[in-house]
Amino acid sequence: MTVEARPEALALGGVPLDTVLERLRRLEPAARACYVYDLDQLEQRARRFTDAFAPLGPLVAFALKANALPALLASLARVGLAADAASLGELTLAAAAGFDEKRRVFNGNGKTPEELEWVARHGVHSVNADSVEELDALERVSVARGARIRVALRVNPGIDAAGHRYVATGIAEAKFGVSPADALAAWEARARWPHLDLDGIHVHVGSQLLDSAPLEEAVGVALALRDEAAHRGAPLRLVNLGGGFGVDYAGQGTDFPIEDYAARVSRRCAPLGLDWVLEPGRWLVAPAGVLVSEVLWIKPRDGRRFVVLAAGMNDLIRPALYGARHRIEAVRPRPGPELPATVVGPLCESADTFADGIVLPPLKPGDLVAIRDVGAYGASMASNYNGRGRLAELTVAGGRLTRARAGETAEALSRAAADPID
Repeated sequence: MTVEARPEALALGGVPLDTVLERLRRLEPAARACYVYDLDQLEQRARRFTDAFAPLGPLVAFALKANALPALLASLARVGLAADAASLGELTLAAAAGFDEKRRVFNGNGKTPEELEWVARHGVHSVNADSVEELDALERVSVARGARIRVALRVNPGIDAAGHRYVATGIAEAKFGVSPADALAAWEARARWPHLDLDGIHVHVGSQLLDSAPLEEAVGVALALRDEAAHRGAPLRLVNLGGGFGVDYAGQGTDFPIEDYAARVSRRCAPLGLDWVLEPGRWLVAPAGVLVSEVLWIKPRDGRRFVVLAAGMNDLIRPALYGARHRIEAVRPRPGPELPATVVGPLCESADTFADGIVLPPLKPGDLVAIRDVGAYGASMASNYNGRGRLAELTVAGGRLTRARAGETAEALSRAAADPID
């Protein structure tokens, strides 16, 4: 992430972070925290990713679940990326952001009839089908709409990629995909679905991976299944290798080795002449975002220093949900000794803790802190828990600050419509 340490304050994309809340308050007087994204940095990472995999010539489909802010999606569409959607809402957002039908991939293990109808009506590059029964549903909607849908069957490869169990998607216990044996049987029986182009395989083993070994193992599984399918008279042309590329939350230079991994996969796979899809999310956008929050209180107790922020776990749930730890810094450090602090939010939950025992300079109420690398699974997972409005989201491009999404006010949350059903 392009966060520059200047003598006076941290900055993002050339914008001093100690000014963003003051400027946001011209539009939202009560704002005390907000997300800020560097779109220039995002586009640079997108180009770096596509350049690394250029020998493979893949469709690079950004996983909207990481962050579906329209301004961010529009930037990625402009630089030629595709979109990986996992719901009707994400499909609609992708279309509105400028991703045409050949640049939309549809994912998910529980697709609804409405979602499949949308796919048949508007078109996608491909669907990652999660079960054999889903193929039957896709066939029915294809017949009804006179459409042809390209399908990659998601295979559970039984690979333990380590990491948090909530984001381990390729182990036998995970809910995703079919067994290799069932996939081979479906490909052999593809004539059963004459309106589908069932010529693909999709594998995805997990998220926030820093070691490429599980992903390379998944490539081997996909290629072995492709060879076996061809042997059975059912050749495959499409291989979707998913995503899972991790980022360096600790600031120790341990980002996923994109260039090295891409070079090895390209050497192995480019000569095969297949259609390839990749689905990065976190790697592209996490480092481009920060959460700026005002300090509400400093509470000493029994030798501990609690730093209470205006932002809470409803704004950034990763620490509470996954035990994730983001770097936290004072936006404008005060002089004085750095001492341990427990950084918490204002919610009525002990889980509302961002970090415990980190070292921070002296802080006072009204000071600002920046929580780093929150561009992925930050605002996209936010909620209204404790009756709190979701935060405004700002973007920086060419040094210009823009409010891309307004924050939610308490008044807006209280204006719920009541519509009789009967």
